[in-house]
Amino acid sequence: MFVPRKVADRYREMINSIGFYPSFLSVGFLLFAVLTMSLEYVAPVEQIKSFISVVLVDSAENARTILSTLAGSIISLTVFSFSMVMVVLNSASASLSPRVVPGLITRKSHQMVLGFYLGSIIYSIIMLININKLEGGDTAIPSLGVLFSLVFGLISLGLFVFFIHSISKAIQVDNVLNGLFSQTKSEIKSIVDRQEEKPFTDFPDFTKWHSVNSTTEGYYKGVHTDKLCAILAEENICVYISVNQGYFTVKGYPFLKCDKDISNNDELIAKILDCFIFYIEEYISDHYRYGLTQISEIAVKAMSPGINDPGTAVKSIDMLSILLIERLSLNDTNYSFKHSEGNPLLFIHETSFDELLHDNFTPLRNYAKGDAYVMTNVLEAFKNILFVAHKDEDARSSLFNYLNAIVDDINEQVSNEYDRREITNMLNAIARISEQEGEKLVARFERHKV
Repeated sequence: MFVPRKVADRYREMINSIGFYPSFLSVGFLLFAVLTMSLEYVAPVEQIKSFISVVLVDSAENARTILSTLAGSIISLTVFSFSMVMVVLNSASASLSPRVVPGLITRKSHQMVLGFYLGSIIYSIIMLININKLEGGDTAIPSLGVLFSLVFGLISLGLFVFFIHSISKAIQVDNVLNGLFSQTKSEIKSIVDRQEEKPFTDFPDFTKWHSVNSTTEGYYKGVHTDKLCAILAEENICVYISVNQGYFTVKGYPFLKCDKDISNNDELIAKILDCFIFYIEEYISDHYRYGLTQISEIAVKAMSPGINDPGTAVKSIDMLSILLIERLSLNDTNYSFKHSEGNPLLFIHETSFDELLHDNFTPLRNYAKGDAYVMTNVLEAFKNILFVAHKDEDARSSLFNYLNAIVDDINEQVSNEYDRREITNMLNAIARISEQEGEKLVARFERHKV
């Protein structure tokens, strides 16, 4: 079914909002309150209430007191919890990276807790307004509803303890890094598994395909693969996405190529372009590249004078090396089928290994080039990548091209004899893996006279 891009964009904004799950839970509690009131005074329920009368309220005044106390107390918990969320987001943005904030906002466990608070407040208020005077002078007390409200209040206290524990862990840099690393590695592995399940190597010459220009501006973040493949199968065409995810496109930019000339078919072009996703936030679920970027930015932030945490930078570097090793298993061109039939219909330009090295290590190299400890660990990370990739000529060439840039920076910034000796030892370790290029690298470093 064809869904306009604006509808898809609004849907994405809604599900990634901090209020998405709280809204659903609030509606659920409201419906449960209505159901409770509709069954409160029926005969079978009255019989059940007589068996559990010891835990039921029999006084209108007590019921009002309990419900008012519960509603007020849970409102206080809600206000405090929302305040804690804002503190965490502000701290994460300041000390980690602004790009990790969307992932923290959309954490489902926090949203479920906040939603339970709001739902409990709504339920208690509905019960409170249903304590009514009857014609005979008696009072209709929703005693079963008051009992449920009390149970929800006790659960809210337990959830509050869980929330404080979870939110305190969320701000710890090790937990943030581990979460980013696990999710990024999982995204890379899922692509590797898809490519291994149905391998394809006979890629066409995309330079001869016909360009399709963008009709909007923004950051290209992904594509609705299934919907686009269905359109391509129906029209019997193939499409190649020639830009990296995260690339900023402007109107008229040729970011697609098609094996047939469809420039005169405006309706088909509109349908194809409506399958593409444009927004600002970076979610690892869209592409593993965003996970690498966020880990790299945490490393850079850790090296800032206000934070000065080289240990975090080193841990981030080690994680980047493992993820880049995983990336070596991917083809530089990704592809998608319509179900499992025939040849691929959609080809996607993957960010190359060389581009990933540049994008993720260049900021770190520029900010930490004067820190011998961090730069030694950068060299060690490259040594570990090279140990796996030394038989891959393209990857080895990219690694040594970048290592030359690192050595040049170290030569300019590091003059201490002890530090230079440690760096020389690491370069010699690299030379033992790839002798010819490694010896040139050592010679390049030793030519610099302090």
